[in-house]
Amino acid sequence: MKLILPILGLLLLPFFTATGLHSKEQRGLAFKNNSMPSTSTLIKGSYRAVIIGNNQYQDADGVWKTLKTAKKDAESVANLLSNDYGFEDVTLLTDASRRDILHALSDLSKRVEPNDNILVYYAGHGFLDENTKRGYWIPVDAKGQDSTTFIRNSTVRDEINIIAEKTKHTLLISDSCFSGTLLRGGNRALVRKDRTAPYYVKVSKKKSVQILAAGGVEYVDDNYRNSGHSPFTYFLLNELKNNVDRLLTMSELSNNVIKAVANNVDQTPESGVLQGAGDELGEFIFVRVDLNENTVEMLATKKSKNLMSASNENVNDRDEIYIPIPRF
Repeated sequence: MKLILPILGLLLLPFFTATGLHSKEQRGLAFKNNSMPSTSTLIKGSYRAVIIGNNQYQDADGVWKTLKTAKKDAESVANLLSNDYGFEDVTLLTDASRRDILHALSDLSKRVEPNDNILVYYAGHGFLDENTKRGYWIPVDAKGQDSTTFIRNSTVRDEINIIAEKTKHTLLISDSCFSGTLLRGGNRALVRKDRTAPYYVKVSKKKSVQILAAGGVEYVDDNYRNSGHSPFTYFLLNELKNNVDRLLTMSELSNNVIKAVANNVDQTPESGVLQGAGDELGEFIFVRVDLNENTVEMLATKKSKNLMSASNENVNDRDEIYIPIPRF
């Protein structure tokens, strides 16, 4: 992979690292499945992402504790998108300050093109003010209960809105407590029979501004069964890694992730759209670039083994072993 350094320069703090990833893979590969449209028909622009994972909080008041998995969550998402899904412009921020995050989003908005596919992912602490009902992302330089050092969800929505105005497809994935306060509008449903070439062509042409949140107005866990990932990102990665379809819409992905998380932990992710951002019922489409006959066979075998293992596992034993740790 080529290495890109994001344009953050002297703005970086000692506790912050930023790495951009490029994939050698290209979209538009030839596949034997002729029932689906070619990627050149669907995908006109670039795939770009800003991925944020905060572990090492610097709060002297001790309100914001160090997290175990947010950094690894972000790194794993960035690598998977670059290697398996052809994202060629990926900015990875770990242990990012308030200024770092806002600068990265602003910088992204300056380089998007009209037909691009933009993904923003955040893993870290979240907060909901019970009095004002305002939700926040918590940067690593947040100070105690001083909300002026947080990032309001309304600010995140504004930044995403600016990006969405300039491009075709925008997707925000937030893995933090109370991330559901970012949502506006209901989720979408896609049944198997809708997965036809005309369907993908139609939704690829329509604008989309979609959100997938780890939970609603609730706490979310930090480390799922010592996997090194939150339960939400664990199942998000699992769905993307084991996907055997060349094309995967956001609706398909979110439906599977929501079910998997809700079936295994006391947490229910939510999906929806960003109100007022011009969503036209389009879809963010993930295009798997490493898919071939050997990959499909390997993934199908792995998925079958995982299902057999899960069915043989004692549910009570799982409950005794797994002790959730809130990401708050």
